[in-house]
Amino acid sequence: MDKKRIALSVVVAGSLLAGGVAYSMKDIKSTVPIAASPQVATETHSTIHADRPQYSNINDLRQASDLIFMGTVQGIDGTRNLARDPQNPLQEDPNLYIEGVDYKVKVVESLKGKAEADVLVTEQKQMRLSKDQPMVLDEDYIGLNTGQTYIFFVKKSTSTGRYYSAGVPFFFVIENNMAVLKTTEKDLEALYKPADVTSFKKAVKEGN
Repeated sequence: MDKKRIALSVVVAGSLLAGGVAYSMKDIKSTVPIAASPQVATETHSTIHADRPQYSNINDLRQASDLIFMGTVQGIDGTRNLARDPQNPLQEDPNLYIEGVDYKVKVVESLKGKAEADVLVTEQKQMRLSKDQPMVLDEDYIGLNTGQTYIFFVKKSTSTGRYYSAGVPFFFVIENNMAVLKTTEKDLEALYKPADVTSFKKAVKEGN
């Protein structure tokens, strides 16, 4: 298991620890042409970096997951603040906001553990460090599509019962009877080649 490298922003020095995960911000500058002008403008896009565990093979990813299942997304159940008040974990943090998107998923098949027929899967999307700060997109955010079937590698929250990422990779999409990795981590694409669903499920169940 490897830990993802943390890149510190030139604007925000240091990192933030929330929910056992360390976060930092990175600014990406790009230039765009200005219409009818030889000049260019500079745009700055910020992303959040997190030290989620990254797994380079299916066996390690399997061992890290409480539950692995194939499921079809039924839609979005809502969004909520994943950051907890340090003084009262049952309440939201009064300043820090980490937005999680809850997806309603109908379980098709359990590959490790036993899932209910219908579950909520949470994906972290964006965050802001304080109320007067803008939202910044999480660099690992992909988004799930309604009607699409995925294979999820998750852990279960003891407080909410919802399921969340066991690390990276988080899920594989089923396309044309193939299990295809969806990730922003380009180096992982070379490690997890598309595989036919039957062979992929067999490897997951057997831990190979």
